[in-house]
Amino acid sequence: MKKILLLFLILCLTGCFKNEDFNRTCKTSIKTFHISDNTTIDTTYNNEDKLLNVVYIKTYKALDEEGIKTILDIKESALEYNKKYAGNESIKITVSKDSEKEYELKYYIDVQNTDEDILKEFELRKNSIKFFNKMRSKDFECKKAN
Repeated sequence: MKKILLLFLILCLTGCFKNEDFNRTCKTSIKTFHISDNTTIDTTYNNEDKLLNVVYIKTYKALDEEGIKTILDIKESALEYNKKYAGNESIKITVSKDSEKEYELKYYIDVQNTDEDILKEFELRKNSIKFFNKMRSKDFECKKAN
């Protein structure tokens, strides 16, 4: 009888684990005299410690006239920079805000299917624990999404 109860308990405990997805957002902000540079990384990861999907958001806001010129330079640079991701099916790039004083780029990244070199460029890791540790070391504030 004890063996049956023990076997039943083991089956119950192993059957209770299921693969779930979780969300966490990491943010940092850098302000200079001319622009505000904000980075937001919205992540989806699972209980197997795999970082699955990321929305990497770069937002630039001009704080003065010199900042407006800087935003123009950033736009030009971003066009050239993003050409190297053309044809890559694991990255989708959108411009969600484009005005004289504000520019926002969003990179939708399928982490598990993205090349390691590209992940390094975005400072991403396939392992969520390593990624969140890296973000803490870079002074990102990470919070679980509601």
